[in-house]
This record gives sequence, structure tokens and C-alpha cells, in this order.
Amino acid sequence: IFTIMSSKACIASFTAGVVVTSLISVLFLRRKKDRTHAGATAEGRDLSLFYGDKTSLTTIKPSAKFLPNDMYGKLVRDCIVVCCDIVLVRYNSTLGRKECLLVERASEPVKGVWWWPGGRVLKGETFFDAAKRKAKQETGMDEDIIQPIQVLGVWNTFFPTSHWDTETEKGTQTVNPIVLVELVSADANVKLDATSENFRWIGLCPDEAKANNEDEYVLEALYRLREWDPSYYSK
Repeated sequence: IFTIMSSKACIASFTAGVVVTSLISVLFLRRKKDRTHAGATAEGRDLSLFYGDKTSLTTIKPSAKFLPNDMYGKLVRDCIVVCCDIVLVRYNSTLGRKECLLVERASEPVKGVWWWPGGRVLKGETFFDAAKRKAKQETGMDEDIIQPIQVLGVWNTFFPTSHWDTETEKGTQTVNPIVLVELVSADANVKLDATSENFRWIGLCPDEAKANNEDEYVLEALYRLREWDPSYYSK
């Protein structure tokens, strides 16, 4: 009798172990799958930390806005540049959906590619401040209707060419926070600056964007947006 009970106990223990192991495996795989494109920050947070007086630390000097061409060219070729790119979202009442703006780049890097609007972060700017400035500068929209929401992620991008290439030095590297920005008015007209050739609005679904062969950088941000809030498209 003891032997039979011991055998049953062993079988029960083994079965329980298999069930627990299987459950852990399922949860691990689900967690791994769920975090494939995760990483967006909490809404309203732009990842700024101030080790001192905020006002003085965010005061932008005129010398930081416009660097001499030779200085900026060397910076692009020899250093890592921080650029803030923007997922600019509006609501299209005709189509009944939210959509985002893509621009066709007019110069290197990735000249001719449909990308997010954006550009260099100035010393003293938060990511949200940079997003508002670049959105206004590159689309002509008023700052009053531009509302930064959150940082969707940060990418480290490597390019074989740049606008500032020389015969002996080519390419650049940029670190790019991507900021989700909403337009509080859908009637604003886009007026591109010289950094872009054309613009178009696309839906927020990354699967649709992938089917339309959008650039991988565009896809990554849209995946992050969906992972952060799957219901965002319909809100």
C-alpha cells in the first residue's frame, strides 16, 4: 500500500511540476511577445532630469541656435547628434480615423525617403520643447495647436552619408527620441520648409504601413504606439 501511495504521490508531484513549468513558459513567452515593441514612456513625461535651476538650464543661448557651417559640419561628421523626431497626429473626420504626417526628405541622410519630421535638439531644450519647435518650423503650424504627449522611444541611427560629407569624411550617427504629438485642430495647413520636398498623411496601423512599404523607422514608431495603447487609434 505504501508503495502504491508513494507512486501516486510521485505522479501527482510530477504532473504539478509539468503544469507549473508549462504555465511559467507560457507567461514568459507572452511577456516576451508583448514587449517586442514596448518601451513608450508614461503620458506627459519627456524624460527630463534637472540637476539645478530649471529656468537657467533650459535657457537657450543664441549661439546654440545657429552654428557656423564648418563647425556644424565637423560636429555631424565626428560626433553623435541628438535629433528629435515627431509622430504628428491629427483626426481626419472625413475618414473617421487618426493619421500621422510623413515628409519626403530633401537632403541627406536618407534623401528622398518618407520619414518623420524633426531635427536637432538645441542645448537647453527638453524633448517636448524640441518637438514643438521642429513641428512649427518644418510644418508651418502654430505652436498653440501642437501638443506633445509622450516619448515613444529612442533610436540610435547610423547613416553612410550626410548633408555635410567631404571627400574623406562621410556619414553620421544620430540619437533620436521620437515624440508623439497631437494637433488640437485638424484644420491646420501644412507649409513645408526647405528640409522636405512633399508630405502626406497615413493611418496609424503599423500593419497597413508595412503593407505599403513604409520605412522601418516609421514602422518601429507605429509599433510602439500600438503597444502603448491599442485603443489609441479609435479615441
